[in-house]
Amino acid sequence: MTPKRIGDLLDRIGCLEHPCDLDLLLFFYRHPQAFLKSERLAEYVGYDLPQVERSLETLMTAGLLRQSPDSTRPARLYVLTRSRSTLGGWLSSLLRIAATREGRLAVIHSLKQRPSPERAGGDEPEPVANVRPLSRTLEEPHA
Repeated sequence: MTPKRIGDLLDRIGCLEHPCDLDLLLFFYRHPQAFLKSERLAEYVGYDLPQVERSLETLMTAGLLRQSPDSTRPARLYVLTRSRSTLGGWLSSLLRIAATREGRLAVIHSLKQRPSPERAGGDEPEPVANVRPLSRTLEEPHA
């Protein structure tokens, strides 16, 4: 997949700005219904909690993810919204590309090349992806 094609998909999807957005989408693509705490989710995807919370908000605002409304429990049920719309088709194409290591790196590279309001401020948090994640009980590898 060419960088231009990846950029076109990102343009059409329109809401992905940070690599964490992509990694959360990949996580929920592999686990379409997940009941867990935000802290555990941050450990799984390898980003700090504030960035995961910002990315969760981005995905929920875009209608790509739903969260259980029960605020009495620390764990939440997250459900990936499987849309049959054109957006869903573009998103499926992007996730198929990003499902491989090379594809994920290419999409992250394209994301970093794009101007975003967060980067313009200059205080973008760095992912902690190089930190060895805690052992998990999930059978599939994390995003």
